[in-house]
Amino acid sequence: MGRAFYTWLAAYEPHFRNRRSIADLAVIYPQSTIAFYKSGSGAGSWRGGDRGQTADYLQGLYYALLESRSFFDFVHEDDLSVERLAKYRSLLIPNAAYLADTACEQIRQFAASGGSVLATFETSRYTEWGDARPDFALGELFGVHASGDVVGPVGNSYMRIEQRHPVTGGFEGTELLPGPENRVPIRPWGKSELVLSVVPSYPAFPPEMVFPRTPRTDEPAAVFAENGKSRVAYFSGDIDRTFWRSGNTDLGQVLENVLRWLRRETRPPVTVSGEGVVELFAWETDPGYALHIVNYTNPNMTRGFVRRFYEVGVQEVEFEVAEGKKIVRVRASRAGADLPFQQNGRLVSFQVPSVSDYEVIALT
Repeated sequence: MGRAFYTWLAAYEPHFRNRRSIADLAVIYPQSTIAFYKSGSGAGSWRGGDRGQTADYLQGLYYALLESRSFFDFVHEDDLSVERLAKYRSLLIPNAAYLADTACEQIRQFAASGGSVLATFETSRYTEWGDARPDFALGELFGVHASGDVVGPVGNSYMRIEQRHPVTGGFEGTELLPGPENRVPIRPWGKSELVLSVVPSYPAFPPEMVFPRTPRTDEPAAVFAENGKSRVAYFSGDIDRTFWRSGNTDLGQVLENVLRWLRRETRPPVTVSGEGVVELFAWETDPGYALHIVNYTNPNMTRGFVRRFYEVGVQEVEFEVAEGKKIVRVRASRAGADLPFQQNGRLVSFQVPSVSDYEVIALT
């Protein structure tokens, strides 16, 4: 196996010489939060092995990005300069509760330049050292004030759809959506439209007690705002972590809707459609471009061990190349086959017949 791998790698080595990522979404890697966060209810609220939960916010957002087949880059919380973020349309922040003043200012600059932002839960509520701030450092950007301590974890949590919005797409048959396990009580910074409101928690059992005591409130569960070319979505709860731990597909759909709304419903530079769960990377390379497809379709995909591969079928690809770039060949390197393709201006379209474990498509 080693000989076969290195033989293949040598044959296609130029296609691994990456010049730049094609992704236009950036996900903050909140290292300070993952390393030191103790939750909003105070020091000592985590117990022993529960420390691993500090990465669940990032894991939940990551899984939503996988399911939506989004192309994205991780960007460290200490690497948010204007130059570093200039290529991205949206910046996604999975509960970066511990965040330095410098990073907060750089996020404000990104939004001021027209970039869109998604943030969740306690993002910017503490310094990078874990010292509590009196309010969110990014409260004005989010359009909210914190109005109390963290509520949760709760057994029953729902969000009420107060008015239709692109983020509620696909939920036309209901007024209730599942909510986060924990949330920060918030109040709007100024006037804002209430799209999703908090339904206060109520008992999960016995059956005769399972009903909301206060079915309607004016407390926002999320705030969505536009400022010029910038769009900002803030969720007061840990919707990302709750999605990761519950697997609730409605929460995944909400996050996917938000990603679409942030990019103003425009198409990303690369799209890959088909069955299966795959992770996608796209690069401009020395010879041209490379599309990497990693097949995660497997009952053990969230574990450390894969017993066998479950092949996925045809994947439809649309790849946007640079203006004036003429593609003359599209080749599936693992399959060792040239793929028929069409180019219409900047858009190159082709099919990948199947992917077992990993495929790299070279466009030259």
